[in-house]
Amino acid sequence: MSEAAVIELITMLEAQPQSPTDEDWYERALCPQTDPDAFFPEKGGSTKEAKRICLGCPVKQQCLQWALDNDERFGIWGGLSERERRRLKRGIDIRPAQNDQPEHVAAIAATNGYDQDARLAG
Repeated sequence: MSEAAVIELITMLEAQPQSPTDEDWYERALCPQTDPDAFFPEKGGSTKEAKRICLGCPVKQQCLQWALDNDERFGIWGGLSERERRRLKRGIDIRPAQNDQPEHVAAIAATNGYDQDARLAG
């Protein structure tokens, strides 16, 4: 994703009336309408179903930001596993090999100062 695309996405997200402190985001989430076991799989269990649901969720950005802000250690939040969130916070590249990282992850990483391109170059 180009720097211009990230800036445009961040601008769009900031223009929306939503924030990580807006606690009603959870009421608009898709996950409460589904099987919670999909979002909290047993160790070694599949996370594909939860991540698929997250892709279409209207509040995935707020969800991921909440998990990052609150150091949530269990489950799938904003489409990322605990391991992926930990890597994101450390500034470690979490993009899949096909470079199909969800845009909301790149935007949140950029907003939080995790510049993957600078880290990779350094």
